Amino acid sequence: MNSLENFHAMMDGGRPERLPFYLPTTEPVERRIVERTGRPSSEAFDTDFRGVGASYRDDDPVAWRSALEKLGVVFPPNSVVGGCGMAFVRPPVETLGDATHLTEMLHPLSGIEGVDQLARLPWPDTSDPRHYECLLRQCGEIHAAGKVASGSQECTVFEHAWYLRGMDNVFCDWVDENPVSEWLLDYFTERSVHVCRAFALAGSDLIRLGDDVGMQDRLLLSKETWRQHLKPRLKRVIDAIREASGDRKVWVQYHSDGDVTTLVEDLIEIGVDILNPVQPECMNLEAVAEQYQTRLSFSGMIGTQTTMPFGSPDDVREAVARCRRLHENGTRVIVAPTHVLEPDVPWENIAAFVEAVQARLH
Repeated sequence: MNSLENFHAMMDGGRPERLPFYLPTTEPVERRIVERTGRPSSEAFDTDFRGVGASYRDDDPVAWRSALEKLGVVFPPNSVVGGCGMAFVRPPVETLGDATHLTEMLHPLSGIEGVDQLARLPWPDTSDPRHYECLLRQCGEIHAAGKVASGSQECTVFEHAWYLRGMDNVFCDWVDENPVSEWLLDYFTERSVHVCRAFALAGSDLIRLGDDVGMQDRLLLSKETWRQHLKPRLKRVIDAIREASGDRKVWVQYHSDGDVTTLVEDLIEIGVDILNPVQPECMNLEAVAEQYQTRLSFSGMIGTQTTMPFGSPDDVREAVARCRRLHENGTRVIVAPTHVLEPDVPWENIAAFVEAVQARLH
């Protein structure tokens, strides 16, 4: 079986030859893989998934910085402003070493007082079909190579809104019934609707949604608040995927770090197929699988807080074997680290992971 056939065999409850897997990495880890193998990780380890992505022609970081400064936003000298106004400061290497992706996020819309100010900003028109012209070709090339086409729209609704506004301000807006955060949530919902509809129409097999709403031991907001402000918007995105895909099955994955056990029933209700990750430091994988395996699949169960950086190669192999046992008991799994591999993950653990997931099941 090629990767695409093996993925469908797993997800359709058939007999896959091996565990479908992927390996998300940070730049330093990716560089290490290229130095050792001469190829990027996806090729060196023959991972199963390949990403597709849109190209926003009218999302200009220079225009964003200028527009935000006109509203009175003052940026630090070493700040970076990106698309949709996302802004951050990269700490010096002396502070973080190779962990350069751990940036200090800025919240340029924290001082916004009304939606009239939001309307002055250069928001890209995500309904423009030209953004998505490349997707059909991308999916075709991925399928021709026998791989799974995966479209990512993680940070679906909530995260991008609070990245811009500040999480504390979003929560205060909800309490005060200030429309600023609702405007932002609506914008990013519509953006996700347009992007995910295009993913589905182009032939994506898997669409990754998500917003981090979990802490280590509980939600970071109440279930009632999530149901009021985020659940209906997430459902709107999933409904758009289903409408666009018609009779063709597109698998919808939802990502949130932390313990989101109390949301699982709601996620299934609105159409989520795959939960990512089931973080072993936060959730009981066997208990969740036993309760939901007939209605939900699971992705990313190898701990990046524990096993990958601090375990032995045998610990990594046992974590993969745990996923194998779940599959043997009827659970549909996609195996991966729970998050990106950080620079402190030993090479031996990466090699052990790849060896374990590539072993044949039968």
